[in-house]
Amino acid sequence: MQLYPSITPYNDFHLSVGEGHQLHVQEYGDPSGFPVVICHGGPGLGLHSDNCRFFDPNRYRIILYSQRGCGLSSPHQLISNRTDYLVTDLEYLRQSLGINKWSLCGGSWGATLCLLYAIKYSRQVAGLILRGTFLATSADYQWLYGAEGAGAQFYPELYEQFSQQQTDVKSILDFYQQNLCIDNQIKASQYAKLWCQWESVLSQGHHCPDWTLSSPQHGLNMARLMVHYFKSRCFIEEGYILKNSHKLANLAIWFIHGRHDLVCRFSATQRFANQLNAQLIVLDEIGHGIDNQVYLSAVRRAADHMFIKLSREQCKD
Repeated sequence: MQLYPSITPYNDFHLSVGEGHQLHVQEYGDPSGFPVVICHGGPGLGLHSDNCRFFDPNRYRIILYSQRGCGLSSPHQLISNRTDYLVTDLEYLRQSLGINKWSLCGGSWGATLCLLYAIKYSRQVAGLILRGTFLATSADYQWLYGAEGAGAQFYPELYEQFSQQQTDVKSILDFYQQNLCIDNQIKASQYAKLWCQWESVLSQGHHCPDWTLSSPQHGLNMARLMVHYFKSRCFIEEGYILKNSHKLANLAIWFIHGRHDLVCRFSATQRFANQLNAQLIVLDEIGHGIDNQVYLSAVRRAADHMFIKLSREQCKD
C-alpha cells in the first residue's frame, strides 16, 4: 500500500498562543473534509510535511503544526513550555480554525499528547490514531533510560557511553539537563549528539548519520526539550493517562505498535488497548521507527478505516 501523493499546503501561518509563543501551522487536503490534526513526536521534533500523506487529501482536512519551542514555531525556549500549555494550544488551534470536532493522530510523544488532549476535551474528538504510544509512566522511563531497560540490555556498550557513568534515570536526566544548558555551545552540542544518537539507536537500530536532523542547533534544541519534559515526567502525575482512561471509553481509537519497539513498551499498549476495547494493529518484527513500508501502510490503513467510520457516523446524524 502506497502513501498518498506529496502535496503542498493550502494554508501556512503562525498562530500566537500566548506567553510570547507562536505555533507554525500548515493545512493540507480538502478544507471541507474531515479535520485531523497530527501531533509530532519528541518532544521537539517539529512538524514533518510527509505525515500528511497518511490521509486521503480528497477526504481529509489535514492540519500539521509544530509544538511550542520547536520546528518553525517561535521562540525556541523552555519558558512557558509544559504539557498543560501544549494541550491548551491544541484546543486554541481547534477554535481558531473554526472546527467543531476533529480527529487526532500522533506517534510516540505525539500519541501521549493526543491522549492527554482527548482526556480533557473528549467531546471535541472524533477519533484517535496512535502509533508507538508512550504512556509516560515510571516504567516507561526505565524502559528508555534505565540500566535494566530495553536499550541498555540490547546495546550495553552504547548505553555505557550514553549514561556517562550515571547510575539511575534521574541522575542521567539531571546530568544531561545540566550539560545541555551550559553556555559553552560546542560542549553542549557534544552532549546533544550523545542524546540524539541514543534516541536514534532505540528508534532505528543504528546511529542516524545526520544526528542533528537538520543542523547542530536543531539537535541541541530537541535534546533540551526532551530532557526538559522527561525530567519532569512530562508534567503529569504518575499513571495519569491510565487513571483517566474512562474518559476515552466512547472514542474510536486505533493503536499501531511494533512488537520490537525499544522506545515504547508494546505490553503496556496492548493492555491499554484491551482496556479501552480499541483497535490494536500489531506489527511483528518491527520496532519504533516508521521508515519502513509495513509501518507506513498500517498508519494509512488506519486513516482509511477512520474515514469510513466517520462517514457512517455522519450519515447517522
